[in-house]
Amino acid sequence: MKENNSLVFTLSLENYSLEGVYQAAYAMLDRLYFYFDKKNAKSLLVEIKPKLNIPLRSLETLKGEFLNELLSSELRVMVARRTRKIREALIAQALIGASTEKINYTEDPLGIALPWEEKYGGEKKSKKIGH
Repeated sequence: MKENNSLVFTLSLENYSLEGVYQAAYAMLDRLYFYFDKKNAKSLLVEIKPKLNIPLRSLETLKGEFLNELLSSELRVMVARRTRKIREALIAQALIGASTEKINYTEDPLGIALPWEEKYGGEKKSKKIGH
């Protein structure tokens, strides 16, 4: 349905998560304004409005792009949910490893703590008085 250069349609929340819808909308914020209204527990009313004045055909194309982005977002959400425990375990292992690692701050293998003169052999110029 077209209203005031906007397009209104319904999405099934049985097929798409709110997280996926929000990710897809965020990806297209450079071109569209989004208005969401939860009709009930199973459906979401979506209104898209272009940031520039465009013909209805172009708006339909943008709706298609949004729906394609929504599919991609849903896949990312699904993968993130399935790999959550693995990611948490890897991060925990990295943090534990970093906290138990013994670091000796007195060692300076790169010579970073040395003054310039000692590191590169430069000499201090002495001031001569009277000449």
